[in-house]
Amino acid sequence: MISINEYLDEILEDFREYAESGEELCKLKGVHFDFRKIPDYSDINVQQLYLLRYAYAYAFEYKCMYLKLRKMLPDTSHISVTSVGCGAMIDCWSLRRAFPDSQIKYIGVDKINWHYKKHFYSCADDVGFLECDLADYITGDVAELTDVYIFPKSISELSDEALERMCLVIGDLAVYGETVYFLVSLRADPYNLDDDMDKTRKMYHNMIRVGFTSHDDPETSPHMEPDDKIRNLDSDFNHPSDVVDYLTCILPGLCTRVDTCSDSGDCVERLRRFPTLSSSLIRYQIFKFMKEA
Repeated sequence: MISINEYLDEILEDFREYAESGEELCKLKGVHFDFRKIPDYSDINVQQLYLLRYAYAYAFEYKCMYLKLRKMLPDTSHISVTSVGCGAMIDCWSLRRAFPDSQIKYIGVDKINWHYKKHFYSCADDVGFLECDLADYITGDVAELTDVYIFPKSISELSDEALERMCLVIGDLAVYGETVYFLVSLRADPYNLDDDMDKTRKMYHNMIRVGFTSHDDPETSPHMEPDDKIRNLDSDFNHPSDVVDYLTCILPGLCTRVDTCSDSGDCVERLRRFPTLSSSLIRYQIFKFMKEA
């Protein structure tokens, strides 16, 4: 099973080839989430920079979520998960690290076929991927009931109507006494956090309306982890030195337009953004729902 550091090293090798090709790097300025922005994940170079900056921290966050879930489950011998907006399937790696001996079924759904998800296919015993709009999957005939639904930074990509329909479908598929868990990874900055938590509130109340009960409260503050460097919290993670050095010291000087661009100061600052290496931005919610008669 590939380590997260090995994964990042492979992506960095591919990214260097593009960044040092002499092309303009202007499109990379859009890899951020300020003021509700969503990057263009259909571009492979945007995928590369996004993963180099965030995959390390996200893999740790999802592992924390799955470890907390593990303590809630009466039986960990097998688990089935639908990842809604799975992206590069980083959470599949985290799932295996949290459930090393379990029989795992994993279904990833995303409207973009991410290039770097193939590394994690071996992390589950049964892996499926559906390239389709999240709303189309959730509301379509192909949806199936799984133990867990995880939203890896993706909850706000669903419209209110899609969320409502998703809960209706799950309500129809579940039988009396069946339990499902929702794991929602939230974006930490204030604008996006408010949006994400508003979606989880609506999702929660939709699930109650379709016949589920829950002792969880969508109004409580999200789970957080001790604020420290991730490498100090989990031995699965080593400091990605090569990635940090390249993104902060080398990449900002590679854009061929940096000397002529009227917005060059912004270019350099955007390109120089440091990878997330600490747990300070972790925010997530876990909900347990049981179907009533």
